[in-house]
Amino acid sequence: MLIRFTVENFLSFKGEVEFSMVAGLPRKHKEHVVGSGKGNDFRLLKSGVIYGANAAGKSNLIKAMSFAKRMIVMGRAPKQRIPITPFKLDSATENMPSKFRFEIKCDSTPYVYGFELDSGQIYNEWLSEIRSSSEKMLFRRQTDLKGHAEVEFGNLSFSAEHSGEFLKFLQRGTRPNELFLTKTVENDVTYFKCVYDWFDETLRLMFPTPRSTEVETASIAEGEFVNGSRDIFRLFDLGIDSVVLEDFAAPMPESVKQDFLGAHREDSEDIAIQFPSDNLYVFVSSDNRINARQFKTIHRVVHENRDVKFELEQESDGTQRLFELNAALLGLLSGSSDKVYVIDELDRRLHPHMTKNILDIFLTNSVGKPSQLVVTTHESSLLDLDLVRRDEIWFVQKDRSGASQVYSLEEFAPRRDIDIQKGYLQGRFGAIPIIPSFNVLEWAK
Repeated sequence: MLIRFTVENFLSFKGEVEFSMVAGLPRKHKEHVVGSGKGNDFRLLKSGVIYGANAAGKSNLIKAMSFAKRMIVMGRAPKQRIPITPFKLDSATENMPSKFRFEIKCDSTPYVYGFELDSGQIYNEWLSEIRSSSEKMLFRRQTDLKGHAEVEFGNLSFSAEHSGEFLKFLQRGTRPNELFLTKTVENDVTYFKCVYDWFDETLRLMFPTPRSTEVETASIAEGEFVNGSRDIFRLFDLGIDSVVLEDFAAPMPESVKQDFLGAHREDSEDIAIQFPSDNLYVFVSSDNRINARQFKTIHRVVHENRDVKFELEQESDGTQRLFELNAALLGLLSGSSDKVYVIDELDRRLHPHMTKNILDIFLTNSVGKPSQLVVTTHESSLLDLDLVRRDEIWFVQKDRSGASQVYSLEEFAPRRDIDIQKGYLQGRFGAIPIIPSFNVLEWAK
């Protein structure tokens, strides 16, 4: 689960900003909280809803998480520049490192992991285990201006297979543009693999327009996948009676093959991999048999007593958007696995009721499960304290210097009986566009 995320000097973020999933004081919706709060067992929220005007920086918060994930999971080739974009509206920050820091929980253990870098190299990197009153350092890496990495290790119990000497050997081979965490996993060192796997498998980031390089996975058998998809489409009253997956007749696109190879793990059980840009699913069975399928919908013609099959491209934009979110919903609601989905512009192409129902379905059906859903949105109907808690609502707003600030509704301590939606639309909490009179457009007269 995600505990906190902080970012500094990246895109529209100048100083350090923090987004937190730690539960606050509100007592309402106790079922939205996972964890006891005792010792190092954080009380964590199930959802986070982020608001802000256009260009305020909501998407940049998600892009910051995405950049960090790709840096960890994909790494960089030798001598390859790091595609970092620091805050550009201040000459003092353009040549300073950017900072990313995650507090996460995996296998019941909380960790803090972070790094500082610029386009040329990693300067600092650290990983610690969070204890009830302190942090246990696992490793800390520093890279000097000549590109030499030095890694200090905590009190680790080294196995014969992966001795301390081997880790020191990896340290000497860590490139300036390469994270030490990534280096250890590439060399089959298991000490820190839980943290790497959290970024690789647990943290899922979805943007408004799927790209060919984006895949979504759901560890679920094909039959369950079809049934779950059918139930979701029926639930939203789209006129769809059922769904089918048919054999993909055309050769699998090369880009999809490469994505599949990157997403599939040899030790996987039945797994469904979704490629939204190709309307394609690839199913892999536990014995590594591969079957490519295309998603199609079935509409019932009642007066003629027959079914009509539609290609997904023939469906409405809203139906296609729901298809894009399909794997996320199934992944969040299936089983008890730890999944964190972060969806930018949840409401894109969706009716307000559908957007609200998606969040309600998740919160109602995932009670007690270690899954979390974080979304950015403009849909003000989600600002309903009968749906979410005060500490689950966040805002992003730019200050006078053009830097994005992130803050929680909880900071305003609103009364329980206040209409949050009305207050937001009236500008009480900021993070809303201030548009002058249209009379200023003298040239249009």
